[in-house]
Amino acid sequence: MAGGRRPKESSLALTLHLGMPRSRRASHVILTLLFVWSVAVWSVAPARAYAAAAPPAVSLRVVDENGIAVADAQVTLTQPGRPPLPLQTDYAGRVGYSLARGSAPYQLRVDKPGFYQTVAGDIDPQVAGVRLVLTHQQIIREQVSVTASAPGIDRRQTSGMIAMNTPEIVNIPYPTSRDIRNLLPFIPGVVQDESGQVHVAGSETYATLDLLDGFDMRSPVSGELAMRVSADAVRSIEVENTRYPVEFGRATGGVIAYFTGMGDNRFRFNATNFVPSWREKNGLHFDKFVPRVTFSGPLARNRAWFFDGAELEYDNIYIPELPSGANTNELWREGNLIKAQVNLAQRDILIGGLLFNNYHSPYDGLSSLTPQESTTKRTTIAWLPYLREQHSFAGGALLEAGVAVQKIRDGYVPRGDAPFEITPERSQGSYFENLTGHSRRAEETAALYLPPRRWLGVHDFKAGLDLDQIGFDEQWSRSPVHYLREDKTLLRLSTFPAQPAFTRSNLEVGAYFQDRWSPSKQLLLEPGLRFDWDEILRRPVYSPRLAMTYVPRSGTRTKLSAGIGLYYEHTQLEYLEEALAGLREDTNYAADGVTPLGPPQGTSFVAQAAALHQPHVLNWSAGIEHKFPGSIYATMNWLDKRGSNGFVYANENSPALSGTYLLTNGRTFTYHSIDLSLRHSFSNGYVLFGSYTRSSAHTNAALDYSPTLSILGPQQGGPLAWDVPNRLLSWGWLPLPKIRNWDRGWDFVYTVDWRTGVPFTSVDANQQMVGAPGSNRFPNYISFDPGLEWKFHFHGSYFGLRGVLENATGSQDPVVVNNVVDSPEYGLFTEPQGRAFTARLRLIGSK
Repeated sequence: MAGGRRPKESSLALTLHLGMPRSRRASHVILTLLFVWSVAVWSVAPARAYAAAAPPAVSLRVVDENGIAVADAQVTLTQPGRPPLPLQTDYAGRVGYSLARGSAPYQLRVDKPGFYQTVAGDIDPQVAGVRLVLTHQQIIREQVSVTASAPGIDRRQTSGMIAMNTPEIVNIPYPTSRDIRNLLPFIPGVVQDESGQVHVAGSETYATLDLLDGFDMRSPVSGELAMRVSADAVRSIEVENTRYPVEFGRATGGVIAYFTGMGDNRFRFNATNFVPSWREKNGLHFDKFVPRVTFSGPLARNRAWFFDGAELEYDNIYIPELPSGANTNELWREGNLIKAQVNLAQRDILIGGLLFNNYHSPYDGLSSLTPQESTTKRTTIAWLPYLREQHSFAGGALLEAGVAVQKIRDGYVPRGDAPFEITPERSQGSYFENLTGHSRRAEETAALYLPPRRWLGVHDFKAGLDLDQIGFDEQWSRSPVHYLREDKTLLRLSTFPAQPAFTRSNLEVGAYFQDRWSPSKQLLLEPGLRFDWDEILRRPVYSPRLAMTYVPRSGTRTKLSAGIGLYYEHTQLEYLEEALAGLREDTNYAADGVTPLGPPQGTSFVAQAAALHQPHVLNWSAGIEHKFPGSIYATMNWLDKRGSNGFVYANENSPALSGTYLLTNGRTFTYHSIDLSLRHSFSNGYVLFGSYTRSSAHTNAALDYSPTLSILGPQQGGPLAWDVPNRLLSWGWLPLPKIRNWDRGWDFVYTVDWRTGVPFTSVDANQQMVGAPGSNRFPNYISFDPGLEWKFHFHGSYFGLRGVLENATGSQDPVVVNNVVDSPEYGLFTEPQGRAFTARLRLIGSK
């Protein structure tokens, strides 16, 4: 209770609150007991049990071209006269096996998606230690001496993870390919909103943990993906929407992990997008120019390497609905990722990187509802330096430790000093607010991968710690906001008393322990427990999770997956920031626009941390994967998420429109989905992919109140703003017949995206809700983007030339709607996507 002494709770009571439903309490007990059992395996199992299991005679270690361990690589051992033996590497890239006495030389084949296949033959059975190198796939595909790893069913992958590796990143013609985030919506369960932010499995953007090489790259305040990295610098993307392990904490939505490249012993130079794109909107208009360059190579052969990925973006945002001469925003953006790796010793690897972003938008927020005069001039600068060390111990353990520091400086100012007015059609005058803000995050992580233990099967243990120190400071100044009726008379006036600058900080601490237990070759269990605490809420929370996979004895053509987990959210600072925004005073006026209807009504937002609990989600999921003849892989997944204790401001003076809004844990949400996907892999790396998803994302509190520009009305339930009940996706790249005297044939590339339109809420001229939240929807969205790509040699260099027609069907696909019922333009959808032709010329490398 606010202001009172918090009742004393045992650690078990912290999870099993009396008010919790019986089914949830039971699931927590089961998961906690499973974790306690796995700890007992490690700590109290009889020593003779281990001695009874003789260690493998041969130890294989798989590393990449830079000496970093490759976990979960698929290994196939072949001996004359014996059936193939499937194996898989552990966390440290190791796997052991035994050979019969007097065995003949044997062969090892190692595969993993995103790598070239490695085959080693005639291995002497007397050699006790074998080391093989898996090389990452490169953009270049002209080499005929290497074979990409074939896709397969990974028995040890318990999470609902989908990976996009180099072939997908390079070949899928996703729209606006300057931004790697635009590739993510072509993964089932990922929806992108109009601002470019993505929502994983029905969750808020801030609920997804965005990682760059293992470090958090979200905004410390808003939780949105605040930094960008060049698409050419990204080697792979892994999206996990369910059953993700306990190493990922303080995120209820999922995990998006970006892994970037590193140089090797060969100097490589790649350049992309030196051809501008054009878009058809009331005629042909210049769209964007986004050149990208990567350069990598050795600093010291076989010991140290570097990588540099730079990009520059010039965008011409054109809004045809605005008056000529005041309908464009020419923004600039630049970014660079610099990395280096040094192998200090055979067992000691050091990796460092620096990501830098600079963004300048002279008319930020320009749209058909916001003319140039009502936009802001915005500048954002962000840095993210990081350092990670990996040390391998002689006994098989692996220790990783890292540190990163993120700093963001953000600010905007209005374009003038004219009064800011909101009409039923659009804004006019100068924006009412300017901002100067700084945010920062210092992150420290450590993870220990222990060598396998054998007792009733094989156990791979992992333990870790993470520490985040977060802070921000902001300074605002605000001018009045005038709400006008359709006849231009004043309806409401909002004023904001001066508010001093403020700062806020938080310290987050987490620890976890996980067991990956294989009691048999067919069954894999992954129990884990996570602990989290932060200095704002000061409530320790425990997150038990359990995932499993089962492969029938018939082989690896079918895999069953299932899991249950409790996921806690981080303390979202943006909600606390709103409590520091100060007072808003609203004066309502009669129909003449001059006579006040009463004294100003004050509205304030209040947050009492001592009364709050950590938001959390209980996640149930199951899936099945099957390989059909002809390299066709089918996957079906079911997911059920139930969120509780979500942050939401509630009006204590309800049903009044003003008063005190108190931050509470009153929000709940549910997300249910089932998806089916098919993927067919052809020879030479060609792919066809298709999926259908049926989902529902709803909440009991669909309105997000704000201390400044806010929707008004009593809180109600409804669909979340990114609720997409039906979605159909398809993409791929296929060869076309070769043309005589050309270096090689052409490739056909395409994407198809059809989905239900997202919901929107109607309001009146006073911004008061009309009807139910989300009771209206945008038209269904459909986009078909076909293209052709040709790779050729010219003067000793290797190029790739691709042209893509975005939205070839000419579908409207609007992104803006007038939702004010008092306007004659109510329900008018604007800013259609229009057709666009984009050309990509890549300098892939030299012969």
